[in-house]
Order: sequence, then C-alpha cells, then structure tokens
Amino acid sequence: MAYMYSVSFDIPRERMKELEIGSALERVLGYLRALLPAEPGFTTVRALHSVDEDNRVSVLVESIWETWDDLVEHRSSSFAEDKVLNEFEPHVEIGDLDARVYEEVD
Repeated sequence: MAYMYSVSFDIPRERMKELEIGSALERVLGYLRALLPAEPGFTTVRALHSVDEDNRVSVLVESIWETWDDLVEHRSSSFAEDKVLNEFEPHVEIGDLDARVYEEVD
C-alpha cells in the first residue's frame, strides 16, 4: 500500500518566473528532489503547476511513501515538503500551504 504526502499552494501568475530553471522556487523544489530519495521508504516525488488561465498558479509537490510508518517518519523530519517550503518565506506564504495525506485505493 502506498501513501502520498501532498503540499500545495498558490502564487500570483506574475510570479510564475520563480518556477523557471535556476530561479529561487525552482531551486527549492530541486532541493527536495535531491534530498528525499535518502529518506526510508521513499518511492518518488514530483512537482507540478497548474496551466489553466486564472490569475493564480497552483503549485503541487507530492511524495510517495511505501508504508504508513515511512510517511509518519517523513512528516516529522526536517525534509518534509511543508517544512522546507515554510523556510522559503516570503516567496511562499505559510498560510497558503495545504498539506494532505492520501492512501492508495486498491
């Protein structure tokens, strides 16, 4: 059974350049991709952003964990996505972070 840890937030469309290669937010997302594979039970991580035409861009970071215990351990580590993104303030407003946990449906 796999478990997904999902963290999402919105940024104004005019800040979209922060997701481009080499920009600050893109570097933080790359940092997560580099560090998470060393965590026990890690399966994969991906970062996505919305492409619809409204004023805000939704950014989603999701990681997959093998067991519930692996996910619980990850959430308490300093590498948890919401903790890393909180350190990225003021680019990401802490109140905008939405963290959720999902269990794979068999």
